[in-house]
Amino acid sequence: MKYYPIYLNLKGRRVLVIGAGKIALQKLAALMDCQALIHVVAPEAVADIRKLAKDGKIKWSRRLYKMTDLIGSALVIAATDDPALQKRVAHGARARGIWVNIVDVPPLCDFIAPAIVSRGDIQIAISTGGAAPALAKHLRQKVEALLGQHYADFVDAVGRLRPAILKLPKERRRSFWERAVSDDFMKDIRENGTAWAEKLLKEWIRAD
Repeated sequence: MKYYPIYLNLKGRRVLVIGAGKIALQKLAALMDCQALIHVVAPEAVADIRKLAKDGKIKWSRRLYKMTDLIGSALVIAATDDPALQKRVAHGARARGIWVNIVDVPPLCDFIAPAIVSRGDIQIAISTGGAAPALAKHLRQKVEALLGQHYADFVDAVGRLRPAILKLPKERRRSFWERAVSDDFMKDIRENGTAWAEKLLKEWIRAD
């Protein structure tokens, strides 16, 4: 089965996480980066999750899951090894039209979480359709070795200059991107730094 790749804007939206062990903790970091409103439900939690709750970064309900926890959730992630609970969560979420992920149980999932390579605002998602997560991790490590910080620096620079770039006539804009998005320019950023690169990009924008 093919999955439809998508990036979700979860800022300010409620995400329900059922379970508070090491696997749940791994999910929380990315959700917090997205500025989601995280509600964790579990009778017990690992120390790091307890600290996040104490610091007010997440909400933790120290009890068993109940169906009403789904109310208001945009997304549900169940990180539990209890098969009966997994099915209850999946069926309950789907009955309410809420996207659900049961960690490591693809048949119960509406979506799966890919292996992610991140450099600043650059994100590359790698998936094997849930069949071989270890291979996805292996490929992620290979891509990480190729994707240096200078690529993220480039994205930061052109992000600041984007309004000016969009004002360029179509042909000049095309020419600008052909010069900027090249192996030679990426090498120059790595060697000379972001400030130098941004200065040169501005010169290209102003060029007649």
